[in-house]
Amino acid sequence: MLSEAIGDLTTPAMAVALSPFPIVAIALVLGGPGGLRVGAAFSAGWVAGLGGMATLLLLAASELSGGGAGGAQILFGLFLLAAAWRTWRKRCPDGPAKAPAWIGALEAPSATRAALIGAGLGGLNPKNIAIASAAVAAILGHGLAGSEAALALTAFTLIASSTVLGAFLARAIGGRGVEASLDRLKRFMIRNADAIVIVVLLLVGAKLLADGLAALLA
Repeated sequence: MLSEAIGDLTTPAMAVALSPFPIVAIALVLGGPGGLRVGAAFSAGWVAGLGGMATLLLLAASELSGGGAGGAQILFGLFLLAAAWRTWRKRCPDGPAKAPAWIGALEAPSATRAALIGAGLGGLNPKNIAIASAAVAAILGHGLAGSEAALALTAFTLIASSTVLGAFLARAIGGRGVEASLDRLKRFMIRNADAIVIVVLLLVGAKLLADGLAALLA
């Protein structure tokens, strides 16, 4: 049961991991004056924010009556498909997406500020909340509770944080030599942010919708 649940959580977790702006943010802070120190603070904030938000959702959902996992997956699948449509409508057809305003706050932040921004990006993003809610529904749908549910949620959080943590580890191991690669990744993500977000939301939204319908019809 646990392995099956983790398998089902991989797709939504990767949707969070491939979100462009956390990758942009970690690349930015790792290339800044604070380097690894500020990057570690941002990474810790991201993991804490995302994991804390998902844990609260799991605790809240566990208090509700059983069942409804399929309906929840359909609901969040439709939300993500609607978010993809909204992103398509608001995209910049004549050029790359504009960098969000908070990126300026990460050009030379303190470790505390970086941690807070990381926590906010991980735990307060509506798309992350919707995806984590769908992950919680999948965990409960597999009948997991207690330590098994905690392990599944930990796996979701780590997979969802893999790109942020991977960039930090690459900088820690590779030193200043990887900064050019991180900068190229940052510019690529900003330039193609709308396209990446749309594709990821469409794929994950469609999967959640299909899984939810399958659960209801089973």
